[in-house]
Amino acid sequence: MFLSDMLHYTSFMYCFQVTGVGLNTEWGLLMASISEDTGEETPLQVRLNGVATFIGIVGLLVALAVLAVLLARYFTGNTKNTDGTVQYMRGKTRVGDVVDGVIKIVTVAVIIVVVAVPEGLPLAVTLTLAFSMRKMMADKALALEVQVRRLSACETMGSATTICSDKTGTLTLNKMTVVEAYVGRMKIDPLDTSILLSPAVSSLLIEGIAQNTTGSVYMPDGGGDIEVTGSPTEKAILSWGVKLGMKFVALRSQSTILHVFPFNSEKKRGGVALQLVIGVLIHS
Repeated sequence: MFLSDMLHYTSFMYCFQVTGVGLNTEWGLLMASISEDTGEETPLQVRLNGVATFIGIVGLLVALAVLAVLLARYFTGNTKNTDGTVQYMRGKTRVGDVVDGVIKIVTVAVIIVVVAVPEGLPLAVTLTLAFSMRKMMADKALALEVQVRRLSACETMGSATTICSDKTGTLTLNKMTVVEAYVGRMKIDPLDTSILLSPAVSSLLIEGIAQNTTGSVYMPDGGGDIEVTGSPTEKAILSWGVKLGMKFVALRSQSTILHVFPFNSEKKRGGVALQLVIGVLIHS
């Protein structure tokens, strides 16, 4: 179904046929693409790969230099045994002894290359990321119970240099709530109770909240969590009405809506005309 954005709908009903759910929908494909591991390396992994490559190149160069120096010393007669005898004498040393000496020299070069490889680097990185995550939790950086699926996410968050927030300069839950309310010139305090109001005023206030809205409140029969639907502003006001003891379904059934005045952004108000037993009542 397609609705033109040039029209304003206060209420409507429609039927539709579900042709796909889950991954068979565009939203499902989008979420699947987000959750896929693309194999992209984090900044820390890029730096570690650079460090490992640098260490490997330096180790290889040192090993080649040591190999060349040891071979030169060996074949020039500058390498001696523990008893002071020269290991290599041209024309006198047997071929087998020469091979053994060269193998020992090559072994030393290979050992240098092996030692230069940072084998403990992956373990050190894993432990560092785990410690960082525990420190972030201790600092209440994850106060909203954010679930970290990969430890590399902590490294990515730690590498952030710029945080873009909304226009108010704060990070919010994207959930509006009523923080202050006034009846006449009297502030309702505490906010979640109407004990300071007379029964007539309290009843009129709750009735206005329930009637002057396009949202709805669903109360499960089993006593589960109450579901509030509507725009963010309506959800905030309806949630406040529920805390005041509003019975949404019962109040809506006690009257008939005669006319709805859509919310006007210039006048900053909307309204509804109701047909009650006592007559016509307008909530604005």
